[in-house]
Amino acid sequence: MEAVIKAIREKKFGQAAILASPAYNLTPNLSEQARAARDLSAAYRHQGDYDESEKWATEAVEQHEALVEEGENRSTLRELGASVATLGTLQLQHIVTDPSYDNQENSQRAAENLSKGLRYIEESREHAADKNRKIDQYDINFTARTGFAEALAGDTKRSLALGARAVRLAFLSESPKIDTSNPNMTAKERFKSKARAFVRGVGAVAVAAVAPSNRELAKSIVERLN
Repeated sequence: MEAVIKAIREKKFGQAAILASPAYNLTPNLSEQARAARDLSAAYRHQGDYDESEKWATEAVEQHEALVEEGENRSTLRELGASVATLGTLQLQHIVTDPSYDNQENSQRAAENLSKGLRYIEESREHAADKNRKIDQYDINFTARTGFAEALAGDTKRSLALGARAVRLAFLSESPKIDTSNPNMTAKERFKSKARAFVRGVGAVAVAAVAPSNRELAKSIVERLN
């Protein structure tokens, strides 16, 4: 999975899809299979293939929902949250790149999925040890994106609050202090992760500010940072 994520970060999206496919087909672990489906969704989203991306994101959500039904715990809830938020992320990207998809209904759907994903992630922390209850790496990954979606759906107040929170959380991105961070990252990679999260958080505040008066500018910011 790390190789897939690395390929996505390096913008090698075709390679990411190639790497994720065998992971999905060969892993016997249902949670890992669902995560591979999520990675495939991200790879296809970056290539602009939204139908294929939605197919894989939906597959990931359904598999993680089934795992939560079997037993709620920190892992099943946080992975379900990430999958639901991934679905919202691709819907958000579709909105900002395809004028025919940009309407209130789709904007609301993207915001609802991202917010729902964050709620699952928050709920998962109730199953964590006390010291790990404050923040999850997935919170950092999706808070700014939720702010983007809320702004385009018309909730400026919530969007501003999420953007401000994303800026604060950015400095913890992939920190060893977070037990859900990637322990294999180098110091340079951790710095880049913090920088990306900070820029995305600032972008979420900017989108909240400009969306009511200039939706096209807001969409252009989201397209660059989502």
